[in-house]
Amino acid sequence: MQLKTSVLIRTKNEAKDITKTLSLVMDQSLPPDEIIVVDSGSTDGTVELVQQANAKLITMRPEDFTFGRSLNLGCAATDADIIVMLSAHAFPCDRDWLNHLTQPFADSQVAGVYGKQVPHADADPPVERDYRSFYRDQPRVQTNPQEVGDRAFSNANAAIRRQWWEKRPFDETLSGCEDVEWAWAMLALGTKIVYVPEAAVYHSHNEPLRQVYKRTYRETLALQTLYGQEMGLRDAWSTWYNAVQADWQFILQQEKNRQWLLRSPLYRLFWTYGYLKPSLPAAFWKPVQKLRARKQAAPKEAGSL
Repeated sequence: MQLKTSVLIRTKNEAKDITKTLSLVMDQSLPPDEIIVVDSGSTDGTVELVQQANAKLITMRPEDFTFGRSLNLGCAATDADIIVMLSAHAFPCDRDWLNHLTQPFADSQVAGVYGKQVPHADADPPVERDYRSFYRDQPRVQTNPQEVGDRAFSNANAAIRRQWWEKRPFDETLSGCEDVEWAWAMLALGTKIVYVPEAAVYHSHNEPLRQVYKRTYRETLALQTLYGQEMGLRDAWSTWYNAVQADWQFILQQEKNRQWLLRSPLYRLFWTYGYLKPSLPAAFWKPVQKLRARKQAAPKEAGSL
């Protein structure tokens, strides 16, 4: 029996891309049974474009938006066996994208599947390198909830089995990483998460520096909630330095615009600050506390000799 499939797309001011995305989804070799769009306050004509297409529209107030809440609204609006989640500006690379993304569900133990995200041709070099580093060409079956790498998942291009969502909806309180949290919960229940590189979409962002900071800050707030980890100044320096070095190597090897040899350090500064900000101001005074503790301990150690 063929499983019923629904494609769920979240939107806010996506008029530039939503028509193309809907067209590519409808033109799949294995077309979806329905398309649901959850819009959170578009003012640029997105809603009107969705209404003109063969899609079901759900609206929510911008002040009520969280990534998890918008997904749960869409999932609750369908009875499909498989719910596919796609960014409004993620374009399937070919007509077999949906077929590749849903095939692993032939295994009843598979709760979620996610596909490759290919950076757009005009992606900034640091952005392109990040996407290439994370989304490789080897398929993976993830089963270990104790392994951080096995919790990888991305709702920009993914599919979930509805029956598992019913048992464990997305966390509506997180500022981001609701996909990683859900995958972790699924693994803890004994299911599988599968990565299928053939289910590829074009998806990347050339963001202003302030938006780069906001994105990593939002993600880090969520990860702190999940893992309780904090970043110190030394960690921040190492993160920035290693990223810049890797960017420079990528730019030279791939013969990218050499202006990015100068721009990459600034890009990675905002990028790293987003990771560091949730740990401030503690990241500043913890090294001072350690130094004071060492000084206080030094006389005692000297007197014991």
